[in-house]
Amino acid sequence: MCGPVCTIGLSGGLWLSKILGISDLTLGLWSGALILSLSLQLYKFLLKKKKMSPIVFWLILCGTWLVTFLFSWNKINWGDTANYFCGAPKIISGSLLGMILLFGSDWLNNLLLKKFHNNKVYFPYQRVIVPIAALIIVSIIIEKIIC
Repeated sequence: MCGPVCTIGLSGGLWLSKILGISDLTLGLWSGALILSLSLQLYKFLLKKKKMSPIVFWLILCGTWLVTFLFSWNKINWGDTANYFCGAPKIISGSLLGMILLFGSDWLNNLLLKKFHNNKVYFPYQRVIVPIAALIIVSIIIEKIIC
């Protein structure tokens, strides 16, 4: 998965989207990707310190997600159905979509590298650029078509 550079890139994207007034769904998309990336980095750090089971990753991920949204629980517009996407508030739906998208784009990138290129990247920083490019493309689709 992405390294620390990816986490910093996602943080910058999250900050920029809020300044530009982009929709909650897109903001949630980047938030979810950031949550997944931070959780993976913390898990990898803990894994280096001692042997951990995969359940620890899921605990870190769920804990990070809950902490992130507990602080904004009051700010989520629960009563407005226009602020919902797939049955949940846009920011929460977007965060789940962002986690799935970041994981899926990285998984697909690794699969293609292993299968067709002997696990060597095609261009510098490919493992960082591909997931961020996927997030940017889906963000544009959300802003232009969905919202």
